[in-house]
Amino acid sequence: MATLDIADSGRTRWAVLEFQSVHGLGRLNPRLQVGFTARPLANCKVKVDELTLRIDFGQELLGEGRVLNEDVSFDPAHIMFEVPIQPRLLRYVTDSIGPRASAVQLTAQLSGMGQYWMDPATAQRPPVMVNDPELGKWTPFVVSSGGSPASIQVPRTEWYERVLAPTRNEQYQYLEIALPRNDAVLGVEWASAVGHLQHAEKAYVAGDDAAVFVHLRGALDALPGAKQDILGAIGDDRKRRSLDAVLTKAGEFLHSGRHVAADGGQVGSFPVDHVDAAFALDLMRVLLSHLSLMLSAERDRTAR
Repeated sequence: MATLDIADSGRTRWAVLEFQSVHGLGRLNPRLQVGFTARPLANCKVKVDELTLRIDFGQELLGEGRVLNEDVSFDPAHIMFEVPIQPRLLRYVTDSIGPRASAVQLTAQLSGMGQYWMDPATAQRPPVMVNDPELGKWTPFVVSSGGSPASIQVPRTEWYERVLAPTRNEQYQYLEIALPRNDAVLGVEWASAVGHLQHAEKAYVAGDDAAVFVHLRGALDALPGAKQDILGAIGDDRKRRSLDAVLTKAGEFLHSGRHVAADGGQVGSFPVDHVDAAFALDLMRVLLSHLSLMLSAERDRTAR
């Protein structure tokens, strides 16, 4: 389990934070809620006046969260940091997960101000003491950010379910899919297509690039109506033919990506990688979003 020390500049450890969980919150202004259990060391009491948690991914700063006036003298105490994070950074982290990685690896550091108090009658010196503390008196100290950052690992499934899903990820923030409201059958079929898209997103986060293509082809196949009638509501023949050509090529791309190679060095494996899966996801998001909006607009004009 990942731990962070509440220590002074002399590396005297006064308390320790044990990482418990991370959750996403908010859709327009997403935040990471990072929870810890705090435990004092030796026979001392510790108060945190101000404590800042810095979260990094690789060389990128994801964000910082701060708590004020926390008493960690009791075992255990619970501290929750709320770290604002930009949607593009959430996507950057997701896109950077290696295909064989089982978890998202973040790094964390602490800084801030605190106070410790040690009972003269029962105090036991913490390890790695540099200067003897003044017993029976609250003594301020600066929380050091020195040393190596702690590693926080979030399993891939939890990154999707606890972080991306609650914040709705980028597919919901930039694109709008207009589901038909007046036709129950069409509404169900559009919902099925969107469901396949969500399964593809989850497969992408899990590193299953082949499954991304399978689910995206399923989304295309789930569009309402027979294949030749998907665009039947488009009144302009030239527009309809052009859009049909786009959908046909998209279907061919997704279909070829989900099948194994017949020969050569890729025998038995899907000839797609994480970059291909990212492109396929973006392609299908745009197609579903704008196709639904165009068809909705055509239905509105017809109904007038």
